[in-house]
Formats: sequence, C-alpha cells, structure tokens
Amino acid sequence: MLSKLLLILASAATLANSQSASSIDPSSVPIATRQAWCTAQKSACPLLCLQITTGVPQVNNCSAETLSYSCICSNSVAPNASEYSQTMPYFICTEANSQCIKNCADSACQSKCQSDNPCGAQNPPRVNVTTTTASSAAASTTSAAATVVETGGATGAAPRAYSVDMGHVSGLCVLVGSVVAGLAVLL
Repeated sequence: MLSKLLLILASAATLANSQSASSIDPSSVPIATRQAWCTAQKSACPLLCLQITTGVPQVNNCSAETLSYSCICSNSVAPNASEYSQTMPYFICTEANSQCIKNCADSACQSKCQSDNPCGAQNPPRVNVTTTTASSAAASTTSAAATVVETGGATGAAPRAYSVDMGHVSGLCVLVGSVVAGLAVLL
C-alpha cells in the first residue's frame, strides 16, 4: 500500500516538475548543460530534504532529456525546489529569462523578461538562524562567558555552539604579560 502511494506521489511530482520545464524547449539547451543541471538537482535534493526531515530522499531522479525531476524526502514530502538555486526549476527559469532577453530589441523588454519571471526564492523560509548572546556573572566580571551559535546555512547542518570563558582568556593574557615583563626586566 505504501509503495503504491509513493509511486503515485513520485509520478505526480514528476508530472508537475516536467510541466514546469515547458517554459523552455529542452533541446534548445546543450545536452552537457542539461546533464550538469541534473547533477546539480540530484545533489541539491538531499540538502533540501535536510531542511524538512532527516534521512536520505526516497526518490531522487532527473532526466537530462526532458528536464523532469523527482525529489521526495524520507517523510514523503517533496520540497519546493523552486525556492532554491542550483535546482532544476531555477536553471529552467534562468534559461527562460536568457532566451527571452535574446529575443528582445531594447532594454525595457529585457528588464520585463526578468521582472515578469523572477527566479529563486521570493519569500524563503528561515530554517537556520544565527544568534549571538553574552552573559556575565554579577559577582565577578572576569567570569563572563560568550556563546556564538553558527548555522550550517543552506546545507541544513546542525548548529555548532562555541563557548569562550573570558576568565581563561584574561588569565592567559596575565600569564603572557608576566612572562614578557620578566624577560624585559632581565634584558
């Protein structure tokens, strides 16, 4: 039952994605370029899935001949690939804009090509957020601690926290200063 549902979802996703390719004729793009697009799409799929779930995608296919693709995550959700760069919808959109611009006679027409058909995320979801906080103990100013959280960006990597104990840093500065002062006295 589950495999039939996945097959139906994959077929629907492929149909929807192949319909988006109708904005350009696949044969108008060199096959090597289309193959590179498929490679990028297949590389992007696991990264897109990491934004919404864990695990590897259930379906990750791409056809350079038709510019159709399927990306279905382990939770049976197909991410909105049009919200990201280096995906098939992005490549198709930018190529459609390039072809439109080539057919224009003036700059107003060229500008209209891009403004009428924006590529990439228009209102991207914020998945990872970078936060900086600092706290200090009220009793002692030398025991201040700062924590910086870095995110993995578009890769979906888990945040890493770095903690710097200002007491250790100031102690190291005093030690180095003492050594330098001692050497200065001896010389």
